[in-house]
Amino acid sequence: MKTASPRSDPPKRRGAANPSAVLSVLGSAAVGVVVTWWISVGQRVPVHADADLASVRFGFPLPWITQDHSSNPFVAYPQEVALRLTGRTGISYPTEYDWASFAGDALIWGGVFWGIAMVGLPVLVRTIRGQER
Repeated sequence: MKTASPRSDPPKRRGAANPSAVLSVLGSAAVGVVVTWWISVGQRVPVHADADLASVRFGFPLPWITQDHSSNPFVAYPQEVALRLTGRTGISYPTEYDWASFAGDALIWGGVFWGIAMVGLPVLVRTIRGQER
């Protein structure tokens, strides 16, 4: 008499990540990094006195670059200060970076882009297509 052997199911495989989801997240992260850098480079920070020049913070919404512009005071205030990346002028601008805040800004801006591209645009397209019928 032959007994039936217990059925052996093949091991369950984890589903591979959806390539389009991975690409959308990677693309959004790249956009977040670019937007974070672009905002910091293009930003103009208002200063109201010489004392404000010692610690000028760049980045939005989380400041992640701090520069000391006290070696280059203005004659009159208020003024706007731009981020200086090179020492072309011969004036040093000591700079500190907060990479955790940079990552936070990149996540925020990447999330905004992802929300617009992956949620907002499809809703808009469905709305427009629905009105055409």
